[in-house]
Amino acid sequence: MGKIGSYANVLKYKLAVASARKVDDPLRLAHTVRHLGDAYYYAKRFSLAEPCYVEALSIYRQREDRRRLDLANAIRSFAVLKDEIGAPEEAMQFWREAHDLYTSLGIPAGVAESAARLALRAAGEGDFEQSREWLSEACTAADASDDPETVEYVCGVTAQLQV
Repeated sequence: MGKIGSYANVLKYKLAVASARKVDDPLRLAHTVRHLGDAYYYAKRFSLAEPCYVEALSIYRQREDRRRLDLANAIRSFAVLKDEIGAPEEAMQFWREAHDLYTSLGIPAGVAESAARLALRAAGEGDFEQSREWLSEACTAADASDDPETVEYVCGVTAQLQV
């Protein structure tokens, strides 16, 4: 997405968040704030994305009536950001949590991405046996996902780890 598209999305979600703050629907607000965080992330405004993710996760974690998939997706977004800003230990905690949620929900694309990210991290720490286990799970889940982007991502991770 180009710069103009990124900033247009930021504006769109800033307006949506302002609107969501006016009604008493915390889960709608959390969902919208998370998407604003994603828009900031894609616009490379990481310092603005982080508080959005923190707010969304805070709301989701407080609500028993949350959709677990929404929580998993918010955790995933925060894990991606933590990877990007160079906080690998925090990212790994979030990737594990997202992985467990995606697994329990039966979302193979989420399982594949999170397992692949954990495989990369394990390899980076020199734990090649654990890395192979995560990668095997990622490949199985990617095949089950029937999602070309997920398959492409896991294939890329596989190639990277076999260098």
